[in-house]
Amino acid sequence: MLGRHSFHRATAVVVIAVALVARASSAQLAFDWATVGDIGNPADTLVMTKGPAADFTTGYGSVGYEYRITTKSVTNSQYVDFLNTVDPSGSNALNLWDRKMADHFIEGLGSQVATTGGIDRNLTAAEGFRYTVKTGQEQFPAVWVRWASAARFVNWLSNGESSSGTESGIYDMSVLTSPFATPPTRAPGATVFLPSEDEYYKAAYYDPALNGGTGGYWQYGTRSNTPPDSIAPPGGTNAANIGSGDLGGGGTATTMATTGAAYDVTLSYLTDVGAYTSATSGYGLYDAEGLVYSWTEGTRNTFGNELPIYRGGSWRYGEGYDGAAYRNIYSGANVDGSFQIGFRVAALPAAPAGDIVIDVPSGVLTQAAAGYAEITTADSVTKTGAGTLVFDAANAYTGPTTIAAGTLEVSNSNGLSGSAVTVNPGGTLAIAPGTTLRSPSVIVSGGSLSAAALAVNDSTGITSLAINAGSLTGSPTVTISTGGTMALPQDARVTVAVGGLAVTETAGGGRLDLGAGMVTVAAGGISSTDLRADIIAGRNGGAWDGSTGITSAAAAAAPGGTRAVGYFTAGDGTTRVSFAAPGDSDLSGQVNIIDLVGIDAAGKFGSGQPADWSQGDFNYDGVTNVLDLIAIDTAGAFGSGDYFPAAASSVAAAAVPEPAVITSAACVIALSAAGFAARRLAVARPTTQN
Repeated sequence: MLGRHSFHRATAVVVIAVALVARASSAQLAFDWATVGDIGNPADTLVMTKGPAADFTTGYGSVGYEYRITTKSVTNSQYVDFLNTVDPSGSNALNLWDRKMADHFIEGLGSQVATTGGIDRNLTAAEGFRYTVKTGQEQFPAVWVRWASAARFVNWLSNGESSSGTESGIYDMSVLTSPFATPPTRAPGATVFLPSEDEYYKAAYYDPALNGGTGGYWQYGTRSNTPPDSIAPPGGTNAANIGSGDLGGGGTATTMATTGAAYDVTLSYLTDVGAYTSATSGYGLYDAEGLVYSWTEGTRNTFGNELPIYRGGSWRYGEGYDGAAYRNIYSGANVDGSFQIGFRVAALPAAPAGDIVIDVPSGVLTQAAAGYAEITTADSVTKTGAGTLVFDAANAYTGPTTIAAGTLEVSNSNGLSGSAVTVNPGGTLAIAPGTTLRSPSVIVSGGSLSAAALAVNDSTGITSLAINAGSLTGSPTVTISTGGTMALPQDARVTVAVGGLAVTETAGGGRLDLGAGMVTVAAGGISSTDLRADIIAGRNGGAWDGSTGITSAAAAAAPGGTRAVGYFTAGDGTTRVSFAAPGDSDLSGQVNIIDLVGIDAAGKFGSGQPADWSQGDFNYDGVTNVLDLIAIDTAGAFGSGDYFPAAASSVAAAAVPEPAVITSAACVIALSAAGFAARRLAVARPTTQN
């Protein structure tokens, strides 16, 4: 009997970083769930009298919330998927696999091999495929699984089946510092977990249809108060894979259910989960009695240690060691498992379709901890509350997402892959470092977008990024490429700062629409050659409606030649690229005498030497001459004050000295330059460059 097992040797737990390698099955695990309702049902009055270590406790089974539990134990196939994901190299540093899963010796029965374990390990196989299921045992329950390994399996589920998601999420595995350390408790807000004792007890023995529909408990998980028949599957409505008879009074059965004969060490007596097709609990659990016991979160103090409790029944023991009255412990949570113990997974109800509102008042919650391990369908998702919600799973829903308050942090690239996102005032969309966000659309409408890098394209990044109001923080490197568009509004002055900017201006590339705004690029974040090429592509011959490069919808909408895109590199190396009026050489928002002085000081006028916008080249022909003065005159902004739309820029404009403080020499130079513009009104437009 399992409660008599001696405490096993101490086993060190080593936490390792596991390389991400493709696993044998890329699809997420699917479970058949039973929904357990009847909230607040009374506890059972049955006393725990079975087994030589009976504790005579009572009062199990009352649960005050709806939950789900897998109708069957976790199978070898499901466990192998877990192993190949988190341990693709087969190092087994976390002791998730036991050599007895491949072949083992049953204590006290000599040296003959029994094949109740169904998982092999082959270190010569390709990484990610080193664990395999024995042929024919794919749907057998996974056994020789430690309580700690079952908890790590749940953490893995809660972390989106991530290759490194075993040590936290639902259970903090760092507390298991010894084989007999107290098992970690379930994290607050957990939505997937090992069943508690009450959760398992209710799902196995409570039946809401009993007593005329008022509910009650059965003594066995086959909806019966008489012991199940020990016969081979599929059996009847009260049959199970439990032994019959008692070998020497210790509970070990003399006759096996699947053969009707004495135990034979050369045979395996496990059956597929759910093989007893007609024998289910009141909520539809298969094998609630027999086959293998199930780990629970419950513990019982024994010899000063809190040891994990298992429930149910086993193929190796008789009726005296199963049923509602049987409650037992095994060795420590981090001690080797047993050939008779498997596990199930429990969870809160699946996220409903429709409009989902996730409120995080404070602190930080993963989506699983907030109640949504994975959102597969939703008409809409709204984040509220001042706290931070972390989308760390690959969510498949396609409804829109609104960040109304607080922060939505995305640490899985596919967390919003099908959803258009709007960030409202008071909200923040934060992209975790190392994460390339995928989304069809992100609109910042008064909130904040925080990132270290942004990919704007139609395949692996954000297809359409619009910053209509609010801020872009983190000084991200922004790469706009195939099919991607980033836009600022054309009727408001919005300025964003980036650490680097790359726009693919060739055919089929990306497009940055400045609108009426400005982008500042950190020193070294873009070369002058690339910037000029991007602007010329977006200029599209003067129409400012290029399909790629840097363009401006506001410039395109202005009367011909009156508005454009300008660029300016400051003394600290930062570059501004902005909606502009020809003549505004310093992008201050005004065209005035200071600009003319600056153009004259550059010494490029009429020299034929290469020039840029800040040196007076306002028609992008690469030189400064009378044509550029004509462009200033055409723009009609000289001396008229601010021409930017009425909205504060987050970039300080250069101070404009009052005319009275400009030196006489500067006045003469500026007025002389202004005279070129005046003369333009009296002569025909030249046809050749000066």
